[in-house]
Amino acid sequence: MVEVSVITAAYNSASVIERNIRSVATQSLRAREHIIIDDGSVDDTASIAEGLRHEFPHLRVIRQANSGAARARNAGLAMANGRFVSFLDSDDVWSEHKLATQIGFMVEKDVAFSYGDYHVVDATTETMLGRQETPQQLTYAELLRGCPIGCLTVAFDQTALGKRFMPDVRRGQDWGFWLALTRDGAVAHRYPGCHAYYHRADSSLSSAKFSKAADIYRIYREQEQLGPLRSLYYLFPHVMSALTKWPVKQQDQ
Repeated sequence: MVEVSVITAAYNSASVIERNIRSVATQSLRAREHIIIDDGSVDDTASIAEGLRHEFPHLRVIRQANSGAARARNAGLAMANGRFVSFLDSDDVWSEHKLATQIGFMVEKDVAFSYGDYHVVDATTETMLGRQETPQQLTYAELLRGCPIGCLTVAFDQTALGKRFMPDVRRGQDWGFWLALTRDGAVAHRYPGCHAYYHRADSSLSSAKFSKAADIYRIYREQEQLGPLRSLYYLFPHVMSALTKWPVKQQDQ
């Protein structure tokens, strides 16, 4: 049996955490474990998750002081025991065949790192906004120029690629992780279909965008060991790709 660990970073997610947990629990390919990392929530996120453990014994609920998404996900990565590791943040969900489709594709095609298309939903109104389409495959060189991969669609084979951790930055840590996974020649492949639902919140604050750009630059410099000029050379297309990522392709009516 193929074993999958699912990692969920959660912060003040009391209104959505049960939906997330049930989305994983009802997968046609059952996960070995669903690791919930409560990142210092001040609401009932952790207690709601812990209250569901009697119904879903594969749940593991970990509480930590608020440290950001990177450290929360890394705490989950440290504990993940499955051959495959997948991510699903607390406000997002999957269709019931997401894991079966993706892991089946990876095993059949001998793929160590995969991602997929995803639906975009307004987090406030639950209105379907469209579908984010992704390239057929991505190399390290292509990922240096931007990040078309949605974290909620990723799975990687930690038997093949090893125990890995995200860079310790507040924003862009998932993209830094994809770079680390592909740096030695692994190619990321898109699995078929569209099985994930990303709940998009308003993130238009200029300060947040500047902070993310600073963290991206830091990853170029510190993790990838690129010089200042080369880092700036890649930073521009990366920022432009992020700005043009939305709007997504509209759904057929």
